[in-house]
Amino acid sequence: MTAILVVDDQKELRTVMRRVLTEAGYEVAEAEDGEAALAAFRAHPPALVITDIVMPEKTGIEIIATMKRERPEVKVLAISGGGRTHVMDFLAIARKTGADAALEKPFRKSDLLARVAELLGPQTP
Repeated sequence: MTAILVVDDQKELRTVMRRVLTEAGYEVAEAEDGEAALAAFRAHPPALVITDIVMPEKTGIEIIATMKRERPEVKVLAISGGGRTHVMDFLAIARKTGADAALEKPFRKSDLLARVAELLGPQTP
């Protein structure tokens, strides 16, 4: 089973993404902030990291840079609903930092699954 790490400071969104991805056949771990994400990433390296950009402690930009430096082959999907500035600014910066794809919040289940499939290829049972 392909491992995915979901990083977001919003527990409800993490829970929904975990359910959607688990039902699609992925193994999913969660982290509530950048520090927890890096610890989980190092303990059990995933094939894909889905990370919010605007978070306390370490931002998604910081963890993307660190993860790509440590494991350049890891796929990263950056997600953001914005913050104090327009969301596309955050997602553009995430791509420049190493994110392989980006998705603006709020997104549909089908959009999430399509982006994951684009990055990992089709999930086989």
